[in-house]
Amino acid sequence: MYQPHTPRRHRWHPLAVVVALLLALVAPAAAQGTHTFASAIAADPTDELRARHLLIPVEGITAAQLRDTYSSARSGGRAHDAIDIHAPRGTPVRATADGTIRKLHSGERGGLSLYQMDDDGRTRFYYAHLDQYAEGVAEGRRVRRGDVIGYVGDTGNAQPGDYHLHFSIAILDHPSRWWEGTNLNPYDVLARAPSRLAHGGQ
Repeated sequence: MYQPHTPRRHRWHPLAVVVALLLALVAPAAAQGTHTFASAIAADPTDELRARHLLIPVEGITAAQLRDTYSSARSGGRAHDAIDIHAPRGTPVRATADGTIRKLHSGERGGLSLYQMDDDGRTRFYYAHLDQYAEGVAEGRRVRRGDVIGYVGDTGNAQPGDYHLHFSIAILDHPSRWWEGTNLNPYDVLARAPSRLAHGGQ
């Protein structure tokens, strides 16, 4: 005689129930975090940084003295992707914004250099060709806007005696990959900030 098939009732293991509940709680939070970062990137970062009136990172330099060298050609067919801010050797270099020192590096091109992460978690500032770091500067250290982090020099591939700060700004593609990102023109951010334009480039 035909017996109708009765679906088997699945019995959940207690541990599986706990795991499922945890995933249900964590997934929305993780998705919200990813959405927040993606939404931040979607906004125009240049306009946002201009509105913050970032500090020109070399002491005594005004916006009127900055030069747009962002698109200048470099050896090997590279684009500069930064601006050079000239000043006498030993001039203090100051943090352009609040943030954290992510990496101290010494290399053939940038010489003595420093990577700083902004408090927004997506913007990276790069300071290169330093003569030396300021006392107490270390990876992981918190810095405030205006703190001295180093001094202008000519280390790396800068021409001897061509003392300047190589300064770049990048927006990260992902918050955990601080060494990658999309470069912004620092001249557009610093020299064209509305507050500076209103005061004649000061």
